[in-house]
Amino acid sequence: MSKGAKLIAPFLIDKIHLQFKINKMKIIISEIENTENKTKEINFSEIYDEFNKEIPVKAKLKAEVLGDLIRITGEIKAEIILTCDICLKEFKKELNIKVEEFFTKYSLNEMNIDEFEIKQDSFIEDLNGKDEIDITDFVYQSVILNIPNKCVCDINCKGDEKINQYIRTEITDPRLEIFKKIKIEKDN
Repeated sequence: MSKGAKLIAPFLIDKIHLQFKINKMKIIISEIENTENKTKEINFSEIYDEFNKEIPVKAKLKAEVLGDLIRITGEIKAEIILTCDICLKEFKKELNIKVEEFFTKYSLNEMNIDEFEIKQDSFIEDLNGKDEIDITDFVYQSVILNIPNKCVCDINCKGDEKINQYIRTEITDPRLEIFKKIKIEKDN
């Protein structure tokens, strides 16, 4: 067995394992179109190991068919576990996410739109003729996009003493020491 095969095999096993671990919840667009008011209420609850292995991500969503567009609105609630960027300790953060997402049944190229102005929050996901929307992936992406860029456990977090001893407050380059000796005189 080559070295490359040893490195690739565990990755493939993990990927296959993840595919079977999460149950995919999908909504079928044609089923919503056949309802009287062309809407469907969705109550979603799923544990994502990436966020929190104990508490599920919950969502109350509403899917509406609006001609060639499908609109999904609602709220997603999650309690996720993050690592503080300053002290490196884990902490819990609650997310309450309001979502409004549009999907189109057909490719946007097929809709013969010459010009389309994109405004804030007016992005449309192209389903390319598929008759289903993966709610599990939709919720996952919504949570990922709402994780803060800088994760801090507390506004007053000073960091861990052991970590802080390794961080220099002033980084000096010995080659630049000569510039500290330069005196600049102001002209009047």
